Amino acid sequence: MAILFSNNLPFEQQTEIQQLFQQFQHPTLQKDLITLNAVKKIEKVGDTLCVEVTMPFAWNSAFEQLKNTLSESLLATANCANIKWQLNYQIATLKRANNHPAVKGVKNIIAVTSGKGGVGKSTITVNLALALQAQGARVGILDADIYGPSIPHMLGAADQHPTSPDNQHITPIEAYGLFANSIGFLMEANNATIWRGPMASSALSQLLNETLWPNLDYLVIDMPPGTGD
Repeated sequence: MAILFSNNLPFEQQTEIQQLFQQFQHPTLQKDLITLNAVKKIEKVGDTLCVEVTMPFAWNSAFEQLKNTLSESLLATANCANIKWQLNYQIATLKRANNHPAVKGVKNIIAVTSGKGGVGKSTITVNLALALQAQGARVGILDADIYGPSIPHMLGAADQHPTSPDNQHITPIEAYGLFANSIGFLMEANNATIWRGPMASSALSQLLNETLWPNLDYLVIDMPPGTGD
């Protein structure tokens, strides 16, 4: 799909503008922005050039580099005094393994795993979620460590408890712009959980599928260590 240009941009200027976007390079791009069909609309409104970019993945920091790199050249090419950038996201849903059914309200799932406990898995989970959010994605965290949930403490929300609008589903806790759920939000403080495999698996399934995830681009799951049931 071609860029939608306003009629007051001559064909020669349109061609030069496309070439500028084709020449932009960034480590996150395997193809140029024109080939990706990321540049959707370019309009000249008075002496302002309006540029609309839509990306299939979170891209905030690279977008700043794009603006810094191309703004001056675009203004000169279009004979404009000002430029207005707009970044939209249509984050793609990756193909699920074995066509597993999707989790309602979640586009993509990232599982953080380890073969043993105490190696920083929960820290990585939180940092990864925050990094994705900083890039513009809508992110949630599921604390799947049924035996030793730590995400509530790491998010500074250990004293919070989720609510249920219909006595069937759970509203996730929001902290630092992330949407989270954990068995730790549902347990009393200092109450150890001793569950065998089937019960733990059922609890995890309920946390995953009965939480009202609010149209997340990514759900990062802090998996339990691979040392128990």
